[in-house]
Amino acid sequence: MSVNVFGRTQDGEVVNAYTISNKSGMKAAIISFGATVTNLFVPDKKGELIDVQLGYDDLKAYEQGGAFFGAIIGRNANRIKDGKVVIDGVTYQMDCNDNENNLHSGYNGTDKKVWTVLPQDNESCVTMMCKTNDLEQGLPGGLTMTVTYSLSDDNELRITYDAIPDKKTVINMTSHMYFNLKGHNKGTIEDHILTLYADTYNPVVDAKSIPTGENKSVEGTAFDFRTPKKIGKDINSDDVQLDYVSGYDHNYVVNGNSGKIRHFATVYSEESGICMDLYSDRTGTQFYSGNLIGDQDGKNGAKYNDRSGFCLEPQYIPNAVNFLEESDADCPIFGTDEHYHSESIYKFSVK
Repeated sequence: MSVNVFGRTQDGEVVNAYTISNKSGMKAAIISFGATVTNLFVPDKKGELIDVQLGYDDLKAYEQGGAFFGAIIGRNANRIKDGKVVIDGVTYQMDCNDNENNLHSGYNGTDKKVWTVLPQDNESCVTMMCKTNDLEQGLPGGLTMTVTYSLSDDNELRITYDAIPDKKTVINMTSHMYFNLKGHNKGTIEDHILTLYADTYNPVVDAKSIPTGENKSVEGTAFDFRTPKKIGKDINSDDVQLDYVSGYDHNYVVNGNSGKIRHFATVYSEESGICMDLYSDRTGTQFYSGNLIGDQDGKNGAKYNDRSGFCLEPQYIPNAVNFLEESDADCPIFGTDEHYHSESIYKFSVK
């Protein structure tokens, strides 16, 4: 593992970049700011390494950016209606930073914090730790979170999440990596061929993107990716769910039992030959087609626009804290000293 200074925060904290690699030549660079993946080099069908991760060249852009490129989201991913959570009869108010709702834990999310890097013997692995205090995000309890990135020699990037609260609280972490399997600077991802192993998805109420609580069948809709199709095939079709968020930005309920590693997605670029398979133990995964990236200056002179990258974010169903009973296994409320653990695997190959 190599270590380089990436920059200093506005408060003067040093942020380092940690590059892990495997025997196959694959490399991932992770900075301690937000435990953010800044680069992900994957071999294409010609054997050349391609950076498939959207990102920035400098720390200031990560501090100011609102797209969450490559960051770890915590302690709660996605949206919570009105930013309100009720635990044991007490109402907790989070930041309302997305319309009237909370998105990705608000202004003090882990994506804007400098993480502590823990000692590591394995050159293909890095572990980072972040602590949030009681009520820091409007949620009860102090929480220590760790994230481990590891690369296997068969080109699997594994992300392991662990957290233990000192009070009952919400825990629902994810990675907000943006992928373009042609290369981070190669335009739209609408030509990527996507398969999602999910029979249902969660419709949203309106453009504010809070789910209705329904698990709706994808059968006969633009949301059906159970057989491979291009992301752009139905993205502009006449469907109010697509209209609300200018494309796909919906949670899919992964087939099979949550808590067990299941195959959720296969994404393939015909241009590069790169194929990515996602495995996760979470209840669902948010599929975001990068609809609101906007015009941005990316790394190495790249120009990013809407749909320059896509996200697959394993997590609990958004806003589940407000419609599931605490006893439900898919409710992201964890008791004092209860261990939160999750794993996601991004496996790369060529064809």
